[in-house]
Amino acid sequence: MNNMTTNGYSNSLYAKYVADLKLGNHIVSDMRLQEFVADLDQCGMLLDEFDWDEWYQNSHMLDRPEYIGDASMYECQLLLTAMARIDRFSPGVLSNMRRQGVLLAIIERFQTLHFKQVS
Repeated sequence: MNNMTTNGYSNSLYAKYVADLKLGNHIVSDMRLQEFVADLDQCGMLLDEFDWDEWYQNSHMLDRPEYIGDASMYECQLLLTAMARIDRFSPGVLSNMRRQGVLLAIIERFQTLHFKQVS
């Protein structure tokens, strides 16, 4: 995990999006989810280089969001990067992942990892 990546995350991202990413059937616009992805990209949380084989090896976490609680920063970035790329060609992926609790689990994991590094 490089310092640039971990320093890019801020508590303000969590505060800005946590209510939108909560599990459930409430409506969150695709524009809001794209804004979330753009903010992640802007602070360096999405990967520039990406290996689909690596993503596939970690994709089981999408079926069981509770597994994300033990994921590394890199694994979280890998999952988010894949979902953002897939959503470009198959709109609705991010919305579905939000409803299933995957996006919330990832941002909560970012929050936990961030606090571990700060303290």
